[in-house]
Amino acid sequence: MKRRLSAIAVLLGLLLALPSASGDAYVTVLHFNDYHGYLQARRYGQENFAVMSRISTAIQEVRDWNDAHDASTFVFVAGDILQGTPLSTVYKGEPDVLALNLMDLDAMCVGNHEFDFGFDNFQKLHALARFPILAANIYVKETSEHLTTPFVSLTLADGTKGAAFGLTTPDTAVQTSPKNVEQLYFTDAIEEAQKLVPELLKEAQFIVAVTHLGHDEDLELAAAVPEIDLIVGGHSHTAVETPVQVGKTLVVQTGGYGQTLGQVDMLVSEGDVVKYRGFLREVGPAITPDPQVQAIVDKYANQLDDRLREVIAHTTVRLDGEHELSRAQETNLGNLVTDIIRDYARADVCLWNAGGIRSSIETGPITFGDILTVVPFGNIIATKPVSGEQLRQVLEFNAAQTRPFGGFLQVSGLTMEIEGNRLGKVMVGDRPLDPSATYLMATSEFMLAGGDGYAMLMEGAEPTYLGYSESAVVLEGLRTMGTVSPKVEGRIVIK
Repeated sequence: MKRRLSAIAVLLGLLLALPSASGDAYVTVLHFNDYHGYLQARRYGQENFAVMSRISTAIQEVRDWNDAHDASTFVFVAGDILQGTPLSTVYKGEPDVLALNLMDLDAMCVGNHEFDFGFDNFQKLHALARFPILAANIYVKETSEHLTTPFVSLTLADGTKGAAFGLTTPDTAVQTSPKNVEQLYFTDAIEEAQKLVPELLKEAQFIVAVTHLGHDEDLELAAAVPEIDLIVGGHSHTAVETPVQVGKTLVVQTGGYGQTLGQVDMLVSEGDVVKYRGFLREVGPAITPDPQVQAIVDKYANQLDDRLREVIAHTTVRLDGEHELSRAQETNLGNLVTDIIRDYARADVCLWNAGGIRSSIETGPITFGDILTVVPFGNIIATKPVSGEQLRQVLEFNAAQTRPFGGFLQVSGLTMEIEGNRLGKVMVGDRPLDPSATYLMATSEFMLAGGDGYAMLMEGAEPTYLGYSESAVVLEGLRTMGTVSPKVEGRIVIK
């Protein structure tokens, strides 16, 4: 059960009341992950509910209480601070990093979406950050050196030495536009940890892994590298209500979007966690916003306000872009987006990865801000002639993936049946897919670069880039249409 701010002193107080030997350390780790630009959000009936500034207040309250009781406080962010809101899209993470700079983070690990605005932008944000950004398994091809520092040292209140290291999903190579990371390579996370942790243990007793791998992968890491005391995870948006223990390793993660702040209170003896309590705290109205952090958010948000409120079109139905649906089945929003793009490109078919559709739109007005939230990536739309056989290979790959899958295809111009994890009947227009025919396909530069594993799209004819991003095309398409009422039409039938 999620606890409110009043629970802080009670839970840590219970730990402090436990008998301890001389030299034992009381430690609190605060953590969050995958907030995706949600410095503010639509929650609790408020259009722009302050999220990050409330997290800052909650962190500082715990830190102040701990400082007064000789307990250590460490704060970690487990990746994906970018991508998902107009504020993040327009300013490319600058306000996010400036806000985090005020929160005295101990470290953040690199998430796959940190590269979404290009490698140069990542480097700019890295230079702007006044906190360590960790990645032990990302290397620069040209030099074979780490992209960022792999670990940082920690010191517990009793003088015990610790260390925190970062791991990023190797799938980043296809989960951002591949061109954004073409100068990098990613190594296996577990193998990297198995090499690094013994080196860290020469100087440190208390080991934390800050990861952007996913919860299942964190559990595998805990089993493979049992010397890790705590894994602070991200990427899968898993709300781990209480720590999962694998051997002696604790594994935690918050659900994402700044809705909760994770807290783990521990009694650490000679580097080992001998007692602990962990929970998720709701980031709600009971927490007062930090005025300094909120001032940064307001500065950037106010510059956007007028433009984001501009009404572009109206919808008579809810446009469904929820991740668990759009990454597993046909949705009306997927149909709308792909129809607009196919019409703009004058293509036979449009294929669009559902991971590129980031949010829903409620019935009523559609604003400029809504569009930037739904399709925020700025991918340039392109066309490519493909054979019917190549198109079938793409659709077969799509069908074979375990759903929900970020690369699950929303489509226009064709219908398909999926039987379990196998592709069934495919119709292009009103005719069966012809392996020997040539079709003009519209899609994103992300997919054409092999994003989400679609390496087969890198083969064959060169694409033609049409010069406009998906957000610009969808915006103008909706403006022209005025009012929309898309439906689920049976384009994707899953049996």
